[in-house]
Amino acid sequence: MSDGPDQPRRGADGDVVVSLDLYKTVIVSSTLVAVTFVVLGFLFLDAATNVVQRFLLLGLVVGVALPLALYLGYRRLRPTASVGERVLVGGALFYASLFGVPGVVGTAVGLPAVLPPVPFAVQSALPRLPVPSGVLQVVFALLGIVLIGVGAGTYVLGTRFRTEGMGNPKDDRD
Repeated sequence: MSDGPDQPRRGADGDVVVSLDLYKTVIVSSTLVAVTFVVLGFLFLDAATNVVQRFLLLGLVVGVALPLALYLGYRRLRPTASVGERVLVGGALFYASLFGVPGVVGTAVGLPAVLPPVPFAVQSALPRLPVPSGVLQVVFALLGIVLIGVGAGTYVLGTRFRTEGMGNPKDDRD
């Protein structure tokens, strides 16, 4: 298989030379993932020192991860769904998870709560766990450090990409 002009190839210095469109995608995606992981890592480090924030943070993480997992499962079952349907299902899943059913809108008109918000349910269930607080502090601190490391690694790997026209400062002669 021969390398075409749009095929990624390894540069002399180890960088990966890609097309401009792929470069933009890689840079934006890797930076977004890196920043998200680093911010989450620092939130988990901060939560390791405060029990109330720890439960709230874990509840929010579960409250976002659960509808995201359900949405990805829905997309796998219905890959040909229209954009409107995907937005409607994704919005409903996130609304139900973060605000409960009927949520803030239903509560405002006087409807009784059927399903509590996931962050509230997690936050109220965690204090009853038979796990000592010190163990949770260590787990949250280690998780925070791992998340920061993954974010930094993602950023470093994303910087290894360049396009054909980009020069490399290491190769410039002074």
